[in-house]
Amino acid sequence: MTKMDNTAQFSVSRRALLKAGGALVVSIGAAVPLDTALAAGEALAQGAKPPLMPDQLASFIAVNADGTVSAFFGKMDMGQGLFVAIGQMVAEELDVPFKAVKVIMGDTATSVNQGGASGSTGIQRGGMQMRMAAAEARRVLVEMAAAKLGLVADALTVSDGVVHAKDDASKRASYAELIGGRYFNVQLDWNKEWGNTLYAPGKAKPKDAKDHKIVGQPIAREDIAPKVYAQEDFCTDVRRPGMVHGRMIRPAVAGSVPVKVDESSIKDIPGARVVWENGFLGVVADKEWDAIKAADKLKVEWSDAKPPFPNQTALYDHIRNAPVRKREIGGKEVGNVDEAFKTAARVIEADYEWPFQSHACMGPACAVVEINEGNVTCWTGSQKPHFVRDGIALTLGVPAETVRAIWVVGPGSYGRSDADDAAMDAAVLAGEGGRQAGARAVHARPSDGMGPEGPRLHPPRPRRDRCRRQRHRLRVHQQGFLPHRRQYQRRRAQGHARGPFPRHGAQVRGRVRRAGGVLRIRQ
Repeated sequence: MTKMDNTAQFSVSRRALLKAGGALVVSIGAAVPLDTALAAGEALAQGAKPPLMPDQLASFIAVNADGTVSAFFGKMDMGQGLFVAIGQMVAEELDVPFKAVKVIMGDTATSVNQGGASGSTGIQRGGMQMRMAAAEARRVLVEMAAAKLGLVADALTVSDGVVHAKDDASKRASYAELIGGRYFNVQLDWNKEWGNTLYAPGKAKPKDAKDHKIVGQPIAREDIAPKVYAQEDFCTDVRRPGMVHGRMIRPAVAGSVPVKVDESSIKDIPGARVVWENGFLGVVADKEWDAIKAADKLKVEWSDAKPPFPNQTALYDHIRNAPVRKREIGGKEVGNVDEAFKTAARVIEADYEWPFQSHACMGPACAVVEINEGNVTCWTGSQKPHFVRDGIALTLGVPAETVRAIWVVGPGSYGRSDADDAAMDAAVLAGEGGRQAGARAVHARPSDGMGPEGPRLHPPRPRRDRCRRQRHRLRVHQQGFLPHRRQYQRRRAQGHARGPFPRHGAQVRGRVRRAGGVLRIRQ
């Protein structure tokens, strides 16, 4: 297929796209070519439109000129089939056929930040917002139809996107007739939060579960077959005019920086150029294999740096013995834990040590960053495109509003999909140093996650459990462990603090450890 390699051919306003019937909008659950998907976002990002804010109904729902519906979802699909589920919710609340809904997700130019994918909360949190927005859109459309038909709203019902009188179906007005190609001018009651906790309901009340006709019905995912038969397009398939391939070069010890680079060591590799900016070092080349060879062959002298952590065998003790800095992170106490342990007939104590784990992609991540006339566009397989946008803005020192991140399907993962590394790499390589090296758009892939230079999260977390048992019944429990991030720890602590608790007491509380310059928390 022809890849998207020319933005000029997609120079159409969002209004023009809606009037054209939304033909370029990504169909939900369908095997949509990559160029079509990107073209949809490209067109929808241009032209006059309402402010892209959570308090605007138009930020979530649009009715196209042909009566089809575009749903703008601020999350993305990691393979769970959110395209189908969100489409069902929107179709249900709007009373339109499932096939009439198109879901556009993970594009910072067309959707607000609903937190990306995290903790399998796409339906629980993001879906709730889309459901409320669709219900509000239906309410507004019914009121518009009532005004047009000269009837009260209670006398109307909706069938397949057509509002009509309950006692006379000839008195009717379709969604397309009412608003097709225009925007909702309706304000929502936004809670002023972003991400997973964003919530902006309207006046409408969504349907009761007993009234559902679409939600809960089995709908085949049309994206499965293209994946099985290797017809799916992924982030690695994105191509841009003048694009080069890039690789970052990492030090053997974290904190070490390049002090001397021998660019002549790669002069025999066609088109290979060095990008060196402060502590960041990489190479770009016209062909990906040439970039890989150049990264491996480039001679670099690194500064001396003390390893922030000891060898693996001493790592657990290093974390346990790190200095403690107390910090309130929530928690809960029930009963008197210390006294309960003093009266225990038997106390069972155990320490658990988890191995070093990676929440990385099952395949190498990828990103493409293009800088053109002061605007930055990133195509990424990251699970959090809006945060990628913010990260690139910080990395390049540019305003966030000049950066656009577009989610494109990437490799799957168990847990966090560390495609963010590739996006930051591509941004650095396409930045000032990259432009000096002749790079306009950079396709970057970090080392395979299984290799020594691959991304890693979740360092070892010693955990301590202590409990008292009497007659095979848990009487008191005390637990602590050392996760890697404050927000993760707070969430786990709050979850444990909800109980249920043993009869004589339980304790969930935390403290902060600083180990080797990395913040750790002990609960």
